[in-house]
Amino acid sequence: MLTTFFSCSKDDNENEPTVAPEQTMTIKLATEFTVPRFNVVEINPEVIIENNKDIVAQYKWTAKITNQSGVVEDVVVGDTKTLSFIMPKAATYPLELTVTSGELIKKATTMVVVSETGKNYVSRALSLIDYAPAPSFNQSNYSYASKAEAFAEIESYLKEAEGIQLGTFGGYIVTKFDHTVINTYGKRDFTVKMLMASGSIKYTPASIFVAYDANKNGIADENEWYEIAGSEHHKSTTIKDYEMTYIKPSAGKIATPGTSTWQFDTTYLKWTDNKSATGHITKTYTRRRDNYYPSWMADTYTLKGTKLYLPTKDVSDGDGLSFNVGTFEWGYGGIKDSTIDISWAVDKTGKKVHLPGVDFVKVYVSTFAAIGSSDLLTSVFEYTEDLNL
Repeated sequence: MLTTFFSCSKDDNENEPTVAPEQTMTIKLATEFTVPRFNVVEINPEVIIENNKDIVAQYKWTAKITNQSGVVEDVVVGDTKTLSFIMPKAATYPLELTVTSGELIKKATTMVVVSETGKNYVSRALSLIDYAPAPSFNQSNYSYASKAEAFAEIESYLKEAEGIQLGTFGGYIVTKFDHTVINTYGKRDFTVKMLMASGSIKYTPASIFVAYDANKNGIADENEWYEIAGSEHHKSTTIKDYEMTYIKPSAGKIATPGTSTWQFDTTYLKWTDNKSATGHITKTYTRRRDNYYPSWMADTYTLKGTKLYLPTKDVSDGDGLSFNVGTFEWGYGGIKDSTIDISWAVDKTGKKVHLPGVDFVKVYVSTFAAIGSSDLLTSVFEYTEDLNL
């Protein structure tokens, strides 16, 4: 009898194809969460993905929300693993988390019970937190003896939506909402209303910082502020961390007339900056009896922010009698569309941050432009308003 033996060599085994282990996923998510309305609950599921072959998982949170017509809709409310959930209306919100890793898709559900607070909220930010105007030609209308007197009247202006002068570069106002303005997924969240100008100088842009009171201490802490990065933020003409120091004119100063009749005093109000530059704000003939310097500020004071380039053009053959002034596309107050998406917020390094909402808004003038006989280009603040309340 002939017996034949077959054997596999070591090399033959090594050439056999290796079957990659199958990708697996498990999601652990609590069945229910509770939170008062206009408050944030952090939902952080445990997601374990094995053998994912370096695939970056994608997350999508959807909530069932009843719209104004009474129809229940599936609305996307987040696209990160951790969801900061906040709602303005007391109700029970079913949530679904979908995790996608390559071709593997897993889902998990929970619900959030949003309870009533018994409070009535208003859409506008009516609490004045801080205010410091830069020099402007109409500061004579704000002749306050002290900071306390200035703040009392400015807060009354805020409640009546009257114009509040911010002046030129750096002038600012900080206001607080009585609720957290929700960072609504895929929508604009609040607007910054500035007083419209007229003629060729229709828009006077202002930049914006926002703060979410994460520790709920009622204060906008220094590490909670983020800048809204609008259309000009990343341009080469933009100067970050810019500072201007204004110096109060002496009471008996003798005017230095310019070559044009509108130049009443070309050395009226001195300024310096942190880029080794210095200059003067010219007092125009029309405003020769006015005081540009805020009466209640110290003899010198410094204002800070991001400085933006605003195009201006003298259209009076260099006589300084008429100017065209440009504007910005998006992300600022005082422009054609001044609605703001909280998702535009960035940190000091320019990196995007995700905020569930904002409690404080700082509006400040980020341009410095003299427009001849029309004086300085200045901004006048009216109000900040929640778009989705």
